[in-house]
Amino acid sequence: MARAKIKRGSTSIDMTPMCDVAFLLLTFFILAAQFKPAEAITVETPGSVSNKVAAEKDFLTVTISKDNKVYLNMDPSIKADVLDELGKERNINFSEQDKKNFVNAQFVGVPINQLKQFDQLKPEQVKGADLPGIPVDSTNNELQAWISAVVNARMGEKMNYLIKGDSKAKYPTFKQVIDAFEKNDIYKYYLITSSENVPEGSELYRKNMEDQMGGGKKSNTQ
Repeated sequence: MARAKIKRGSTSIDMTPMCDVAFLLLTFFILAAQFKPAEAITVETPGSVSNKVAAEKDFLTVTISKDNKVYLNMDPSIKADVLDELGKERNINFSEQDKKNFVNAQFVGVPINQLKQFDQLKPEQVKGADLPGIPVDSTNNELQAWISAVVNARMGEKMNYLIKGDSKAKYPTFKQVIDAFEKNDIYKYYLITSSENVPEGSELYRKNMEDQMGGGKKSNTQ
């Protein structure tokens, strides 16, 4: 008796539903994505071989431009509390609208007495190079007041303090920024640099090579 033949189905697959799902997911991620906020001003940081990534949460970043102006940026989640503390220390009354404007501002680039007017500017009106920056001279170091407000607003909680200086910035400005931290008993901070490859033949290069070879030998024995 002959074996019955099984009818084979078509091997073609309708990809239309999958394409629909892919485009829906793509649309969702595009609409839900949060773009990186604009920086205070473009700076060319010095290079280093460090591979650590700057903190993106609970941070306070001090930026020093090539013309030695100082700007400030911080985690949006702490901005309202920081402004409250700054108002207490400086005896300034900030309204709810002032706080809202400050939270929405990308950075601080003016003296405290110009802060309310600065926060009302639209993003396209804010050009870091045209701003006076935060005073850090020996007679009026307002950065010290800002750091103090951050410390008091985050009392007992960890903060990541970052310094991002242009390679052409001069040492006296950098020293005044360090003084502002030290006046608030802060001696640990991170310097933001541009990543570079480890120079061949250097001690760090040899150490990395030894670690890689050691790791390879170890993995082969397992």
